Amino acid sequence: MGKRGLTVIELLVVISVLAVILGLVGTNLLGLRRQLTLEDAANTFSQDVQTCRTNALSWGDNCRIRILGLTSYLMERRTGPGSYSTVLTRSFPAGIRFANVGGGAWLEFNPRTLLSSNPGFPSVGGGVVAPEVRITDGTKTVRLVLSMTGAVKTAMQ
Repeated sequence: MGKRGLTVIELLVVISVLAVILGLVGTNLLGLRRQLTLEDAANTFSQDVQTCRTNALSWGDNCRIRILGLTSYLMERRTGPGSYSTVLTRSFPAGIRFANVGGGAWLEFNPRTLLSSNPGFPSVGGGVVAPEVRITDGTKTVRLVLSMTGAVKTAMQ
């Protein structure tokens, strides 16, 4: 009569193979989650730029996005010469930050929805004067290029 069941060695081999497979799947899922978080942060920033443009048109006042630091920004409405009120405050998820823009930088739309930025705001370069914002998670970077009319082009680097 033959034996039925698994030996201890066979059981250990099966468990080892499963552990390797689960390790590979887990690593891929963490990388995918990080990339999706980065893309979501970039999309949210891009939508806020578009919302600011729309607000400037509907309010008849300037609207600006002001960078507070590496991980947060404000949307503000101009209430008078040199004064603004906060409309929206956002912070990026943990691990996400601006890569090329520092605190105090701003992008502003006037009521005709034309975009301007503070002097020294990073731009594409090469003869093109278009503000550029890079958002990173430390391993990958999303590059957002803004046109004078507020259109946003996105590229993953």
